[in-house]
Amino acid sequence: MSVGYIYIVSNSVGGVKSTDYIKEAIFSAKSLRMVDSNANITLFTDSQVNDEVFNDVKIVKMSLRCKQKFFLESPYNKTIYIDSDTYINHNISDMFKMLDKYELLGCHDYARKRIFNIPEYMNIPYCFSEINGGIIAFKKCPNFNKLVELWNHYYNKYYSIVIWDQPSFRIATWESNINLYILPNEYNRRALATKEKCINCRRSGDPRFGKDHLKTRIYHFHGLENMNSEEREKNAQHF
Repeated sequence: MSVGYIYIVSNSVGGVKSTDYIKEAIFSAKSLRMVDSNANITLFTDSQVNDEVFNDVKIVKMSLRCKQKFFLESPYNKTIYIDSDTYINHNISDMFKMLDKYELLGCHDYARKRIFNIPEYMNIPYCFSEINGGIIAFKKCPNFNKLVELWNHYYNKYYSIVIWDQPSFRIATWESNINLYILPNEYNRRALATKEKCINCRRSGDPRFGKDHLKTRIYHFHGLENMNSEEREKNAQHF
């Protein structure tokens, strides 16, 4: 069974204008090659890219937030999708082994459950968090085909409400009943400011974030009975 990594990038369909996404993807792929020299790496893009770090470059027509449209075009039976703004610090090929047992792998996002006028999204329990779209591993199977179909459906249905792809991904993952495993945080360590951004949005009254967004549900360590709320937070791990 073939395994490999894909990047999906464009400098012409939107995003942060000051960012060279192709340059980022090359940098990321080179870091991947350093820890997995035999990696199969395919780039999906809409312009010519000549860099030996990629085994293949597929020229496709792209649009903003379009990555799910190309997942089924992956040349591999087991695929790890990687965002361009990443640095691969350790071999992650053990994720392919996980796909023997599971159909989808991902990491939780700090946007656990935002508030949108999307009934299908709001009906899902808070504890079924959004999955960050930057690191996603999947294998070709009927359940994944169904997930992508649902993802495209809900993304297009609610595009006028939210242009980000994670809310529709959350609904699709929930409704597809795909066999999902959530990876540890070290497989997708986000910027320090990312969590603070969500907390600050909540504190500032951003209507997308409820008052209990990212509030700790359970503390779990000895000595809690002798601590106040500030001490509990000080002694708890960062996540």
